[in-house]
Amino acid sequence: MICGDIANKGFLHLNVSKVNSSNYAPNFKGVCAQNVLAKAANITSWQQRLALGVAGMVIQPAIDMRNKSVDPETRKISANRSLAKAFVGMATGIIVRGGCMKAVEVGLKNDKMVEKLAKLTAENSTKEAIAKSKDFIKNGGGARQYASVIGTIAALGIMMFTNFLVDAPVTNWLTNKLNKKHTENNENDPINPADLTPQTTFYKTDQNNNIANVQGVSIASAQNAFENVPLQNIGGGK
Repeated sequence: MICGDIANKGFLHLNVSKVNSSNYAPNFKGVCAQNVLAKAANITSWQQRLALGVAGMVIQPAIDMRNKSVDPETRKISANRSLAKAFVGMATGIIVRGGCMKAVEVGLKNDKMVEKLAKLTAENSTKEAIAKSKDFIKNGGGARQYASVIGTIAALGIMMFTNFLVDAPVTNWLTNKLNKKHTENNENDPINPADLTPQTTFYKTDQNNNIANVQGVSIASAQNAFENVPLQNIGGGK
């Protein structure tokens, strides 16, 4: 009551302006968060798939190549498959999502389609609400937004089939191509016996239970590689 009396008698004057939350844009180290979020909102689903695909093509093969629990050849084959899978999945996702979004966007240029969508998305069934929704679709950027949402949903349904009909066979084909190229490039490379494991069947024993000289690798190198391995475990002989 005291504060109210003081204010009424003119002793206290407070200039208070209305707070408009829509004008408030917090900054982070000089970056306007509102601008960043506005740009992020314009990223379409096929652009998101592109970013994920590129990241997968770089990161997953690198992880496979650093897997020291398997031999170098297995690491390379695994990296090739990861690269092929990431690339094919990215390409299929971009084509399907982009195609669906473009088809919806083209379809919304038809007045009948716009009318149907306006009725579905209007706040209520009044003519004013439908007209407002229709204007948003045609002039307010609504066509692009609805095309992104509807196209993405349609693409998810289509990709349930393309994963088996397209991704799997194309991934296998591309993996074989990459492995074949890798084999052709390395078929003349010298073999380092130190890289071989005891399970490798590259060396074999002859009838006298001696290590045979195979493809120019010296017997001494073979024996050094397997000095702690019994001859009968190397394979090829009795």
